[in-house]
Amino acid sequence: MGLREDKKDRTRAQLLEAALDLIHKRGFEETTVADIAAAVSVSPRTLLRYFPTKEDVIVSWVQDGMTIIRAELTERLASEPPVVALLAAARAMLLAFDEKSRFFLAIETAIRSNRSISARKEQMIAELVDEVAHILASPDSRSPLPDVVAYTIAGTVFALIRASINSWVDGGAAMSLTDLFDRAAGIVHFEQNVT
Repeated sequence: MGLREDKKDRTRAQLLEAALDLIHKRGFEETTVADIAAAVSVSPRTLLRYFPTKEDVIVSWVQDGMTIIRAELTERLASEPPVVALLAAARAMLLAFDEKSRFFLAIETAIRSNRSISARKEQMIAELVDEVAHILASPDSRSPLPDVVAYTIAGTVFALIRASINSWVDGGAAMSLTDLFDRAAGIVHFEQNVT
């Protein structure tokens, strides 16, 4: 089973990289599912098993980032205050994006150029903000926050992420995402002991 999953992960990564390369060169609208599949020597049907639509190729990266934030936040909440844990989780996601900055820049450029993908990304982020706020306010967490505080912190951190990404794209990825995030987060004062 491990080999099969490994092959699926490799194929998914190859499809994503091929799609981003083609989108970077041709633009989102001009790149077809058939083009992406051909670049990896698979059938369009195979590509559609991994990504049901061309838009899903793009938003899969958003989903990957969301997975990083969820996992990091859950792990860190066991030993860190909520604000510290969430800031570190956001930074971990941005660090992963920094490591593949060329691809992430192509994704963000594609998202900006397509209203429906942009709206889908914003909806996904809004849902994640709600989910993170629920995690921060959960009575099961080590230090549950009041709902209003949890939503304020989650919304603020995601605004910092959005500002960092926008500045990064506008600057042509000249600065690292994590440096931009640290700069943005440095001007916000979070009360550490909220109840």
